[in-house]
Amino acid sequence: MVMLKTCWSPCIWNNDVKVGSRCVAVYTAAFSVVLITFIVYMMCGGESTQLYNPMFEASKNGRLPIYGSIFIILFLALIGSSIIMVIGIQKCNRGYMLPWLIVFGIIIIFQFLFGLWLFYGYYIYLDAAFYGIIDWFWMVYNMYCWACVYSQYQIFAIMQSPNIELLWP
Repeated sequence: MVMLKTCWSPCIWNNDVKVGSRCVAVYTAAFSVVLITFIVYMMCGGESTQLYNPMFEASKNGRLPIYGSIFIILFLALIGSSIIMVIGIQKCNRGYMLPWLIVFGIIIIFQFLFGLWLFYGYYIYLDAAFYGIIDWFWMVYNMYCWACVYSQYQIFAIMQSPNIELLWP
């Protein structure tokens, strides 16, 4: 059974999940480009001292190039998997959607853990709790986008499943 039949969110309005999944691919590629730009800015000496920044603690020990490179590789993988997902939707091939589902699932898990880190690491600061809540709102939106793409994956799985009938003599 399919999770979603339409893709209605604050930023994406579509009557079917096929078009919604394409819009989600564009959304993920766009925010990946923005975040890669921001990470490169921080790695080149830009400000990374804000509490809501995932690179906040990394800048203290000189680990920013390591963690920044990991994030850039992850976001490049998300851009590549978004392109592959759009090709898979055009060809009705659910296997092309799996890399995006996996990479975006990793990003959602990171968002959850980052929110927990903000709450438990800096619980005495009220603004850290606010940043954690905002991060979790964005995580819930990303979970909805993941569910939209997974629904399209389920539709392809139903369409591609063989209907075998056993005929006994």
